[in-house]
Amino acid sequence: MYGKCPKCEATVMQVSLAEISIPATEATWRGITYSCIACGTVLGVQMDPVSLKADTVSEIADAVRGR
Repeated sequence: MYGKCPKCEATVMQVSLAEISIPATEATWRGITYSCIACGTVLGVQMDPVSLKADTVSEIADAVRGR
């Protein structure tokens, strides 16, 4: 069962992705949006999980190396 877009009511079987910046107090995070292919309405926003994982691994590696 697929969901429906709240704006155009098209059945959402696929979404388009776009990169965005998410400003925070001490840093800017990379984020992504999920949008309806039919009308472009943003259906969701979240931190980019791939970028978050890469940044976490990099910071841990730096800490282990003593940087």
